[in-house]
Amino acid sequence: MRRLRGIVCALALFPVPAAQADLSAQAIAMNCLNCHASGQAASRLPELGRLSAAELEQALLAFKYDRRTATLMPRLVKAYSDAELVAVAAYLGRH
Repeated sequence: MRRLRGIVCALALFPVPAAQADLSAQAIAMNCLNCHASGQAASRLPELGRLSAAELEQALLAFKYDRRTATLMPRLVKAYSDAELVAVAAYLGRH
């Protein structure tokens, strides 16, 4: 058990490759698109394809730190780190 714990701790020290980080951002972004997909968004929900990466990042961080109000978004984004939200914004901004 100690050996396994040591191996896990050692692996945690290695940086995550960019491709894997992009996959994580993509996985999170797919959740966003459940409500915000083009053509499916309710009239009050912004279509994410119309926003730049900078606009998405600003909105996500504003929701996380209660600088922007909404019903569901503040709850959802608090589950992610700032770095994850920045990566999701960058991913959505490219796609």
